[in-house]
Amino acid sequence: MELMAVPKKKISKHKKGIRNGPKALKPVPIVFLCSRSCRRVKLPHFFCCSGERLNPSEQGNSNN
Repeated sequence: MELMAVPKKKISKHKKGIRNGPKALKPVPIVFLCSRSCRRVKLPHFFCCSGERLNPSEQGNSNN
């Protein structure tokens, strides 16, 4: 006669939810193109590759 593993006590929904919480689906991050000349992909609220801050009026006059 074979014996199988059986839990001693019922696991409540609360405990099961705590255990399985990290396994939940995470939201997909939104990706933007850098609005400056590099046009690289970046996450919102992050600087682009160079991290330079240019005003829109200064963007055209960068060679002066």
